Amino acid sequence: MGRWTPAIAAAVVLTVVVFVGFSGSGGNSNEASGPNPGDDQAQLTVPANTKAGVVVVGTAGPKTHLSATLGKGASGPEVEALQRRLHDLGFDPGPNDGNFGGGTQQAVWAFEGLVNGIPYDQQVGVVSDEMWQKMQDPLVFNPRRSEPNNTHMEIYLPLQAAIVFTNDQVKLITHISSGSGQEWCEVIEQDTDDYGVKLEKTILKDVCGVSKTPGGIFLFYRRYPGKRLGPLGGMMNPVYFNYGIAVHGADKVPNLPASHGCIRIPQWIANYFPGLVAKNDRVYVWGLDGKEPEQYSKDESTPVFNYRNTHSTLTLEPTTTSTTVVATTTTKKPVATTTTVTTPPTTTTTIPPTTGS
Repeated sequence: MGRWTPAIAAAVVLTVVVFVGFSGSGGNSNEASGPNPGDDQAQLTVPANTKAGVVVVGTAGPKTHLSATLGKGASGPEVEALQRRLHDLGFDPGPNDGNFGGGTQQAVWAFEGLVNGIPYDQQVGVVSDEMWQKMQDPLVFNPRRSEPNNTHMEIYLPLQAAIVFTNDQVKLITHISSGSGQEWCEVIEQDTDDYGVKLEKTILKDVCGVSKTPGGIFLFYRRYPGKRLGPLGGMMNPVYFNYGIAVHGADKVPNLPASHGCIRIPQWIANYFPGLVAKNDRVYVWGLDGKEPEQYSKDESTPVFNYRNTHSTLTLEPTTTSTTVVATTTTKKPVATTTTVTTPPTTTTTIPPTTGS
């Protein structure tokens, strides 16, 4: 993948987290599961922001220099200063404890992508003195879709990074892991349906699917607190925006697409993420193919729903107890593809799904 220009954005001021609940979206919500809330995508087009991407505004104050390049495993006052600066810019590396762990590394990956325009497969997760000088500049990030009176989320799959904006200012910048695009076959455990609605019983299914995170424009429409087992896997505090695809916490958020289609974020961020966004806030997804969100057709923006594993030899019965998901070895079933188009999304027709992280 070539370099992606840093026209991806955010605002430098990290605002106070305001916990805004979804109307009727708690665990016992009576909200109808109904059609996908992205059905009116064609009405959601917002002109591209013509402002520059990441820019330096004003003059930097006195800068410091690093005594050595910082990477995972490093510790000390310089790491603590790095963590404080990342927090100031809107990233969340975890606590400012002076230990360069996985959280700090993930935040550095996102910085590399958003500020330096480095695609995910070239990010290294270390901070040289040259990068540290840039981090100390008065950086401002501009959203690619300006919504001055709303909250919205921009997800950049080529960078494996995402930003939440309120009034076009940063509330959160985070590293993510999206769908890998690979086909899979597994015995899965579900306690929610394909729209994220809680089931009466946990069930097992032997299914196949494609780890697709579609590009397009969507709306957050449902959230649930705690752990959920959806058609795409286990999720912590999921906030759904495209059928069973959600932004959710995960223990593993590697520097590559690795989910079954959902947007993984670090667990400590997932603890407060649902409070950053509200029902009907927009979600813009830039796909791995480099297209703009508005360029995806209805079919391209629809997930590939799970389908029955026709080669399964297992007899599965519903269960209410937690079990370990066991992968099965199967012959892969071909998946139909859609023709690529560049027209704006149209109204999505409700599709009875057979799946949903």
